[in-house]
Amino acid sequence: MSGLILNCLLPFVRPSRTVTTFNSAPSIVQDQSTRQGLVGIYENHAKKNGSAPSLQQLFNAARNACAVDHDKDVITWLETLINASGNNAAGHQPGGHVTPPTTPPHNNNSSNNNTTNGSNIFINPIFFPSEQSFQQLVKTLDGAQMSLDICVYTITDDQLAKAIIRAHERGVRVRIISDSEKAGDQGSDVNRLANDHHIPSRCDNSTAFMHHKFAVVDDALVINGSYNWTKGARFDNKENLTLTNSPKAVQGFKGEFERLWNEFA
Repeated sequence: MSGLILNCLLPFVRPSRTVTTFNSAPSIVQDQSTRQGLVGIYENHAKKNGSAPSLQQLFNAARNACAVDHDKDVITWLETLINASGNNAAGHQPGGHVTPPTTPPHNNNSSNNNTTNGSNIFINPIFFPSEQSFQQLVKTLDGAQMSLDICVYTITDDQLAKAIIRAHERGVRVRIISDSEKAGDQGSDVNRLANDHHIPSRCDNSTAFMHHKFAVVDDALVINGSYNWTKGARFDNKENLTLTNSPKAVQGFKGEFERLWNEFA
């Protein structure tokens, strides 16, 4: 599998004179779902933004397509090698073109909507109650293409539940971790999402709280803050969320999600 994915990615990091078309590279991958995933992330990004996705997004798609950890390690090794050789895997595009850093999601009620040191890493704080902030959250969930890992104390806002269902129905791998007591509360969407929509979920089954409030989108973006996924947080409370694609943040929160997912099995 790793050899197939390497062959799929390598054309995008060679000099432009040797680059093949995007459609020719994924054809090397024999597994239909893998090919559709890699092509899909390219086509969806191009449709929304009018440009090709970054290599970082393609690497994330490739890692999600891997069935075993060894293949994921091979992809990560290749990404590290490319970065070390001077190609910016987050900004180097198929065809040998380097694009400007990605602009972070716009938020009208935050003045700190900045990239970090001119790089394509963004840290975008948003605050509640604010309909603009809420729509930014929904838009981020609706942008998930490969995976959506949610680890929150509770979910009672039906609009967020609908965004989760939409992700599940378009083929995104969705997983939910929540607090065992809150999952059974009247009005909670956690058990409904599991029972009615067959979205995998796990709870702590502990007298202590599972009090996290974060999500990891496509293994590439973290949503984290005080915000409970409730109508009270949406309409009444003073809350915050930070959206960031910082690799260190993504790695940390992804690791915590996987640790709890295994612990609560």
